Amino acid sequence: MSLLGAPVLDVAIGPVLNEKASTLKLMWERLQLLPSHQALFLLKNCLGAPKIIYMLRCCNAWKYPALLYQLDEAMRCCFQNLSNVRTNHNDYPPWRQATLPVSRGGIGIRRSEELSLPAFLASIHSVSGLLSALLPNHAAADVTGASESWKLKARQPVLPEAAFRKSQKAWDLPLCNVSLAALLEVFQGDEVNTARLLAQSRPEAGIWLNALPSAHIGNLLGDDELKISIGLRLGATICEPHDCVKCHKPVGGYGHHGLSCAFSAGRHPRHGALNSIVCRAFVSAGVPAKLEPRGTSHINERRPDGCTTFAWKRGLCLAWDVTCVDTVALSHVKATSTTAGAAAMQAELRKSGLYSYLVGRYLFVPIAFETLGP
Repeated sequence: MSLLGAPVLDVAIGPVLNEKASTLKLMWERLQLLPSHQALFLLKNCLGAPKIIYMLRCCNAWKYPALLYQLDEAMRCCFQNLSNVRTNHNDYPPWRQATLPVSRGGIGIRRSEELSLPAFLASIHSVSGLLSALLPNHAAADVTGASESWKLKARQPVLPEAAFRKSQKAWDLPLCNVSLAALLEVFQGDEVNTARLLAQSRPEAGIWLNALPSAHIGNLLGDDELKISIGLRLGATICEPHDCVKCHKPVGGYGHHGLSCAFSAGRHPRHGALNSIVCRAFVSAGVPAKLEPRGTSHINERRPDGCTTFAWKRGLCLAWDVTCVDTVALSHVKATSTTAGAAAMQAELRKSGLYSYLVGRYLFVPIAFETLGP
């Protein structure tokens, strides 16, 4: 027996979940008919966890991890086909990272096995007052068991504060933090993967995953572009090891070499694209700006990437210079494996020193990006 799609008794959880799984598998098969980026966006925001979150909130599905595992395994295969990135199994580090929220360095393809407990606890605390009024003698065994299980998994001796127990996020984030810490422990001693994971955990590093993939506004990635972007984010193998045809240095399976190679054909277009975005943002805000202005220096030929045409503040025009550094380059990886965004901060300091001659004549702002997000 089910009510509004949710099983009423525990004995109905299996049949209802199996029916939901068969429907989802059919949709996931049809997703592969779409361009990969659009299909991944739909899987993340519509046809994955959002399709089952209602059922997870309305029943004790967390007691049946084997049933949820089957559903998660089917979703893993769908993600693997869409992204063309190998995920192997549920404990494989790239897949474990992919199932984290975007704010914690993941892709946002949440596993039902991990969501079931936070969803149920948030739901049961949201209706606890009404439940007590309807059923004064109702035994709270399910709530007690779920709470103890959450404490064990979240490694916390106490439950969230009473004011936040209605929020699913309050139950979910501690579990996500434990998963992220476990991944960092797996990569202990591996500076490259530690730096990558710390960089992807920065809030700005995952904004592109939440952007609408539309060709009309330039946000739609091709299949190869999506594979490389996902592979770099998850630390998955995206190519066979080989020697770079430009500098003849070894290229590892992670494909990081192309981000910092001195002969990479993508470095100048990358810089130009970032600079153009900054300039267009000024123009869109009604602030006239121009790229690479002449006459800013009488000392050398160096000039900033752009400046506003009219005064920005205190009668001075604003000048900026954009740079993009590689998070896992040999010259940066020691710092970035300790502090997320360290390479970008160092690059901004260098830019401020290079353009110190502008002080007093312009308001200079360095803008530094890292290849992996910060």
